[in-house]
Amino acid sequence: MEGKKRAAAIAALCMVLLLMQARPSHQQFSDYACECIRQCYPACRDSTPPWLCKIKCAGSCHNGDRKDALTACRIACLTSPVCGLSTPPVAPGDVDPCTRECDKLWGGHGHAKEP
Repeated sequence: MEGKKRAAAIAALCMVLLLMQARPSHQQFSDYACECIRQCYPACRDSTPPWLCKIKCAGSCHNGDRKDALTACRIACLTSPVCGLSTPPVAPGDVDPCTRECDKLWGGHGHAKEP
């Protein structure tokens, strides 16, 4: 039990350190992924909260395995804007819920749904 708490504390510390760094640029996503995200995001946000579209599009636009999608989703939680789009930033207090949503969508605990 204590091991889980320690792992959670380390993960939270990593998130804080990432947030304190300069904002990552859209270059963290490939040209292919950015083009896909630019096509996915506008249609998605018409019916879904923008922050959720941001992570769904980032995860679904990676042409790799689930780990690539999960990583892309988590990067999107910490990045604003994504691929030059005016995506909303995730508030520091909402980073953990955002990454949990990534885990739910792409972490292997169920099937991801296309946005």
